[in-house]
Amino acid sequence: MTEIKNKYFIGIDVAKAKLDIFNGKTGEITQVKNTKTEILKYIKTLDFSEDYYVVIDLTGGYEAECVKLFDKKGFKVIRAEGRRVKHFAQANSFYAKTDKIDARLLAKFGEKCFERLRPYKSSDDTIMKLVLRVQDLKDACQQEKNRLQMPNILLETKKSVQRTIKFYEQEIMEFERLIEQKIKADELLCRRYELYVSQKGVGKQVAFVLIGLMPELGYLNRRQIAALAGVAPFAKDSGTLSGHRFTRKGRVGVKKALFMAALVAIRFDKHFKEVYENLLARGKMKMVAITAVMRKILITLNAKAKSLCA
Repeated sequence: MTEIKNKYFIGIDVAKAKLDIFNGKTGEITQVKNTKTEILKYIKTLDFSEDYYVVIDLTGGYEAECVKLFDKKGFKVIRAEGRRVKHFAQANSFYAKTDKIDARLLAKFGEKCFERLRPYKSSDDTIMKLVLRVQDLKDACQQEKNRLQMPNILLETKKSVQRTIKFYEQEIMEFERLIEQKIKADELLCRRYELYVSQKGVGKQVAFVLIGLMPELGYLNRRQIAALAGVAPFAKDSGTLSGHRFTRKGRVGVKKALFMAALVAIRFDKHFKEVYENLLARGKMKMVAITAVMRKILITLNAKAKSLCA
């Protein structure tokens, strides 16, 4: 177990106009404006000799300035996903909800879940945002392609749709070029990319998604990484009932990428093909078998990535 002695956790609940900050060392709660000047003023009040971990609420971008400033000043920053914090709150009987309580909750979440959290790195944001933009463009492009299949489509509409598809495809190529540039400029990301694409079924696009949306690869154990991605099987049994195993939520973009990787791996990799066919022979549904391959690919990559995180 990782030693957390002499580590202190600061929880920051973020709103558009203000921050509520709980200092786990002093027990004090401070409220400051969500501006660069006010955040820097607060940072100056902290003892830089202490080992602080700053756990910051994710609020659709309002936390960005706070994350960058604490990171630049040398603090270890953890961006807390709302879903995980919510489940932690329910499990630990945090039923009341105010900004001050949320700040205290975030600090407690960091302290108790320390081993399963990965500190923020400045390269994370850029790649993640570029990958998300590519996914948005691909979704929009697919919608236009679907429109081409409409019955009795007007010629004018068809030409418009074709022009739009061409535009989206050009934008996708441009953003993928930008992602590639960012990865090549970072030695660790470049090593991750080479490691990922060496895995059968994982191509360039899947590797981009894993780098941008699954930076925890290599930092968590096999069960934790599978649950985070949404490919871990959960039982659905009660009494004499034995239901189908199922997966929970997870990161949609990652699951889509792993699904495509699994289809390729089943077709071209002997080991994954055997896993898939054995599950079908045991009466498992196709989607269950594909998900099992998705999980094995992810766990394999997680094991390989541990060498990069040492």
